[in-house]
Amino acid sequence: MPSTPKNTTLAAALLALALLPASRAVAEETPPQPAFWAPHNIIVDLENLPKRYSCDDLWYKFHDVLLKIGARSDTQIVPYRCNSRSPRVHLQFSLPKTLSGPEVKYASLKANTETIRLAAGEPRSLNTSDCELLRQIKTTLLPALPVRVLSYRLTCVAPSSSQRSFYVSLQGLFPASQRAQVAVHDRGWPKREPSPSGVAPNG
Repeated sequence: MPSTPKNTTLAAALLALALLPASRAVAEETPPQPAFWAPHNIIVDLENLPKRYSCDDLWYKFHDVLLKIGARSDTQIVPYRCNSRSPRVHLQFSLPKTLSGPEVKYASLKANTETIRLAAGEPRSLNTSDCELLRQIKTTLLPALPVRVLSYRLTCVAPSSSQRSFYVSLQGLFPASQRAQVAVHDRGWPKREPSPSGVAPNG
């Protein structure tokens, strides 16, 4: 049966609607932006944690969190007062910062705005007993960084079976070339570079 003008118009309208989401998705994609590594030097004071963390525990957990939020791999992490309920961690690291206008010539990398999630197993070193640690990272470390917390669930006083769902979702700049490195890192432990004395100071 030959197509009528009415059928042809309807088919064209349906095709346009089908293509709309794809076109919108393409339009919303932003290309990587020129950026450079901006240094950060932060001391995090943790208070009244429900468990004690060794220096190695603190080093791995903060190292993994920093990589997860886009930090360069050459982080320097020195934990103090280890094996206490109120340790201190000194962090020196770099995060991407975008450049614009004439400053673009100083760019050393490309970076994308992305949304990431911190939770038990994300990164691998965080586990179901780290809810309060993540809560204090959210209130002490994240506000000092160029990231935006989108949502979170940190009901750390709940029974342990409920704590498995704790998380923080945030948005920040992520190096375009580092996504694959973080994915590989989350599948295995990184090699920790020893301090000159062989162990991190206890302070």
